[in-house]
Amino acid sequence: MRLNVMLAGSLGLGLLATQAFAVPIVWTDWTSATVGATGSAAGTLSPVAGPITVSYSGDVAFAQLGTGTNYWTEGSPAPYTGNAYVDNAPTASEMIALQLAGTNTVTFSSPVENLVMAIVSQGRPNLPVTYDFDTPFTVLSEGLGYWGDGSYTLGGGDSLIGSEFHGVIRFTGPVSSLSWDVNPNEYWHGMTFGMPSNVPEPGSMLLLGPILLGYAMVRRRRKQV
Repeated sequence: MRLNVMLAGSLGLGLLATQAFAVPIVWTDWTSATVGATGSAAGTLSPVAGPITVSYSGDVAFAQLGTGTNYWTEGSPAPYTGNAYVDNAPTASEMIALQLAGTNTVTFSSPVENLVMAIVSQGRPNLPVTYDFDTPFTVLSEGLGYWGDGSYTLGGGDSLIGSEFHGVIRFTGPVSSLSWDVNPNEYWHGMTFGMPSNVPEPGSMLLLGPILLGYAMVRRRRKQV
């Protein structure tokens, strides 16, 4: 009976520990860009496992390569860290800005698990802008960003319709290439990509710890019997 209680207690603590915990995110370090309707940009994701090259093709209204205004500021509710997954907002002044209707594509040199996309100012209250993706996604959070606190709706297929949307979404992975159609033209809206840094999630560690502890206690009691 006592062995069963110890095992149940360990498993119970483990189940409680599976609650979501925010994880450190590595965001794209954009290093080059070509402005234009058929523009391009390149950068690097640097998780613990090693660098991943990020290549973007599509509309580039302007690019931030580490200098300039930080459009990733957060108010309350926090658009980028106001969820149980993302621990840190995008890197200041690292962003690709869009303004034209059309198709945009980003590719990664290695498949990315749990790819996240941060978005600033998608659409305006009187002019919604649609991002129609070719990959399923989940909205993690939205809130008060640099240009205010707007709203969003989900359209048919895998589309996100933003009216001054500031937030972050996560894609079903692994993702090697991602495309999305933008419609209509709008003044500008920005984006960047990130991924977990591959540091073990606290929830996973807490899950494993009590189970191993319970197992050790069982083995010790058996030896004493």
